[in-house]
Amino acid sequence: MSSEVLRDVVVIGGGQSGLAAGYFLRRGGVDFEILDANGRPGGAWPDAWDSLRLFSPAQMSSLPGWPMQPSAGGYPTRDHVVDYLANYEQRYSLPIQRPVRVKGVLRSAEGLSVRTDRGTWLAKAVISAT
Repeated sequence: MSSEVLRDVVVIGGGQSGLAAGYFLRRGGVDFEILDANGRPGGAWPDAWDSLRLFSPAQMSSLPGWPMQPSAGGYPTRDHVVDYLANYEQRYSLPIQRPVRVKGVLRSAEGLSVRTDRGTWLAKAVISAT
């Protein structure tokens, strides 16, 4: 369902960078919405190999405002990262719509028109966090 309301910002992508952008937008009191193509939290991580691990320890891989908990073996697994990202978006009550696939962004009378497979969002600014 598309939004009829003009948002200050629409963020495209609900992975790490989209969530970090959302954190700072929320903190700044900005009216925003995150559009994520995936059907579940975690960005691209849920679709990665079962054996995938971060190349850095949890304390070096945290998003703003909330440290990632250490994991066994020192380097977080795919599932550890997915759980962290899902909990992060809940912790900060980030307004995420999913699954929404963005097809294009065009100028409009209101600012920007974000065309998707679920309608059109209107925004003053867009952050591409894909």
